[in-house]
Amino acid sequence: MSCAPVGTCALFGRCGGCSALDRPADVYAAGKRDAVVAALAARGIEAEVAPLERMPFASRRRATFTAVSDRDGTRVGYQAARSHEVIDVAACPALDPALAAALPEIRSLGTAAASGGRARLTATLCDNGIDLAITRERAKPAKGPKGRRRSKADKARPLLVEAQSLLRVTVDGELAIMREPPLVRFDGVDVPFPPAAFLQASRASEARMTELVLAGVGAAGTVADLFCGLGTFAVPLTRQAKVLAAELDGPALDALEAGMGRTAGRRGLTAERRNLMHHPLGAKELTMEAVVFDPPRAGAEAQAVALAQTRVPRVVAVSCEPRTLARDLAILVAGGYKITQVVPVDQFVGTDHIEVIATLE
Repeated sequence: MSCAPVGTCALFGRCGGCSALDRPADVYAAGKRDAVVAALAARGIEAEVAPLERMPFASRRRATFTAVSDRDGTRVGYQAARSHEVIDVAACPALDPALAAALPEIRSLGTAAASGGRARLTATLCDNGIDLAITRERAKPAKGPKGRRRSKADKARPLLVEAQSLLRVTVDGELAIMREPPLVRFDGVDVPFPPAAFLQASRASEARMTELVLAGVGAAGTVADLFCGLGTFAVPLTRQAKVLAAELDGPALDALEAGMGRTAGRRGLTAERRNLMHHPLGAKELTMEAVVFDPPRAGAEAQAVALAQTRVPRVVAVSCEPRTLARDLAILVAGGYKITQVVPVDQFVGTDHIEVIATLE
């Protein structure tokens, strides 16, 4: 048994980011696996759950900070657990070193952006640099020369003189600065990164999750990737299969198509914008040899119901919420599927959150 903690941080216990740094590594790993077992058991599912696959602590490549300016001064950091209080964070050991190195610059921009109110800063380490999306709340109106109201980008530019390590900064949805377009790379394919888009929390966990998804799909020559996002799984799947990639997020789907449009030697990808929560793909559409789905925390209940009525041979379910995953798996099991593998991946190191990949036949 290892008594070493998962990680260390001077703000542990105050900051709401990490909740499990004080646990011995073995206890921590067993607890995360047990949470998955308990979620499945609560739905009457008996399935072998693999040991937790551990990831490095200093690996988070995306983070959302809150900047607040009030009579107590300006703070830029994370919100305390179950509170709106903002804990000032000058350094975060959970971040990927490249993102951690840019934190002083991000804090400086946050301080300026929060003048007179609050701001939300979403920082993402892309494959060619850092993207920062700033959204301000209760910003005071400002006017330029001769009473002309300045655009949001105009108001932001004075804040960006020192933004030397950031590829792109957007303020309230408008481009303020861009040295080059941020890109994320999936299986050698460069996909443009929309501001504040979803991305798996670390490169290491994304790589392992992709391995598990590809293994679960097997030799399938036709695959549907549902809730595909930017193409984390869809892009590598095109090496062997024709892929239908479905997603509601229009900018993400456009970015995926743009990346694939510059790529040769793949089996082909068809993108479909669709709200799978309310309009799932049905049996007549799901004629593929395998289906992958990776929904938000709310899960994919409607899609699971539709999928349970198909004869798709292989299904791979990816989830960051074991309880909604267990609900969706129970639907599939009731429809005749058998769970062959359940693997928890420690994507959110130092927290109680857990990523799970389940394979069904």
